[in-house]
Amino acid sequence: MKRSAAVDIYKDHDEARSTTIGSATLVASHTRGATLGPDAEIHAAPQESFSLIYLFDPLPSHEFWSDEGHINVPDLPRGSMHIMDLRPSGNARFHSSFDTMNIAIPRSALDTLAEQIGTGAPKDLRVPQAWDWRDPIMDGMQAAIAQSIAAGGEVDNLVFDHLLMALLTHVAVTYGEMRMPSPGMRGALSGAQLRHAQEAILESLENPVALAEIARRCDLSPSHFSRAFRLATGKTPSEWRMDRRLDRAQKLLRGDEHSIAEIALLSGFADQSHFTRAFSRHIGQSPANWARRRR
Repeated sequence: MKRSAAVDIYKDHDEARSTTIGSATLVASHTRGATLGPDAEIHAAPQESFSLIYLFDPLPSHEFWSDEGHINVPDLPRGSMHIMDLRPSGNARFHSSFDTMNIAIPRSALDTLAEQIGTGAPKDLRVPQAWDWRDPIMDGMQAAIAQSIAAGGEVDNLVFDHLLMALLTHVAVTYGEMRMPSPGMRGALSGAQLRHAQEAILESLENPVALAEIARRCDLSPSHFSRAFRLATGKTPSEWRMDRRLDRAQKLLRGDEHSIAEIALLSGFADQSHFTRAFSRHIGQSPANWARRRR
């Protein structure tokens, strides 16, 4: 491999192994800086995935930059873990050797996991402290995952699959705030009911379908539906719909194709005044100020 070349850690790795959940593929790979050469530059192409990075060795300060800016990452100890959102493109430049395990977690894998469990999918994955974070569960699992990657077919696929599914569940619950239904919890929506309800809400943000109609589609009374939806997601249907409206508004505010009044209507708000009040209450600043900071 050429020195100082930009490489993709999920293609230019030493060893890798994958498993599937639904239509999504989880890839666990082991990458050593010695293989890439000095001043290696790592590139992560934009994709609807997260990258979990675990350090097998201490990592001296290095540079990281993405669509959101440039960071000088401080020295990191062995065992540090970081989760990176791969939607914006990212690059890192290392001036010393490194030894990492990288696990690619597609958003669709989180969606499928949540559907199988019968709960709401994580919207995001975030560690409480960027870069230098220790996770005792990951500390306990990393050796088994690394050995399974290195052994390849010598370790049964079922064992490897269970390892990654256990890790995926831990990450979704701990860093994505995915709610696990308690064994004794009754009355929550099934995975299929929750999916249908969320799809109905998303498809009608501009012209909302009455919650009574969504409840009818789930064969539930409105009051039962509201309780069951909250058990499954931690939010009432109205709160969940408001979150999705604000998600759409933030996406539109990043561009300059629409005025704030137009964005209000496209996001399902009655008018600009209603939108501004709701946005300021939930986000902590006006839509105009939020947009200026991100353009």
